[in-house]
Amino acid sequence: MIRLEKITKTYQTATGPLQALNSIDVHIQKGVIFGFIGFSGAGKSTLLRSINLLERPDSGSVFIDNEDIAKLPKKELLQRREKIGMIFQHYNLLLNSTVYKNVAFPLEIMRIKKPEIEKRVMKSLEIVDLPEKTDDYPAKLSGGQKQRVAIARAITTEPKILLCDEVTSALDPQTTGTILDYLKKVNKELGITIVLVTHEMEVARTVCDYVGVLENGYLVETLNMTENAVNTPQSKIGRFLFGNGEGI
Repeated sequence: MIRLEKITKTYQTATGPLQALNSIDVHIQKGVIFGFIGFSGAGKSTLLRSINLLERPDSGSVFIDNEDIAKLPKKELLQRREKIGMIFQHYNLLLNSTVYKNVAFPLEIMRIKKPEIEKRVMKSLEIVDLPEKTDDYPAKLSGGQKQRVAIARAITTEPKILLCDEVTSALDPQTTGTILDYLKKVNKELGITIVLVTHEMEVARTVCDYVGVLENGYLVETLNMTENAVNTPQSKIGRFLFGNGEGI
């Protein structure tokens, strides 16, 4: 479903060029939860944002359903992005809008008719168990509730793909578990392919079917986390994160 080929990205910094991504190839199958894990600066968020071209690679191809979206005209690219939802670490909610208006916002931009907006908003809020919060403002919500609203907003456009950028990093362990349960629910019940980035090993262990290990802009290996899979990390960082904890 998602195929990245030879993705390269370099940033110009005050100290010179910084190679954020180095010729990365990865294939993400439809319907899975695929995670990218690595330390700070490994290139995780840059790679994630390359999937919907919020970060446009310097070179390489981004295939969604066998279509190289990097070659699309702007108008067509925007249409394809409607089917790629995104959730952020710090929620990115509209503080002066109710929960209902926050979830409805992308549908209003798409000029969906009001009856359909109401139907989709309530369906999305029911999936994250917040239908009673429609008239509340974000200031009244806990961190976990805010992230659940963000999930509802992301799925209300009925996306094929959901990108999650460190969505549990600002949450306590108990709330993290709850959010991961909702992501698994979205994946299983709606059939949405989820791609997430995290630096938390337990997040990857708990929710991911496959994990790509990133280090200094390189994809050093991909691990199968599905039940009964035999996992033997080959890289030093892979063994450190998922193996015997040996130093790197």
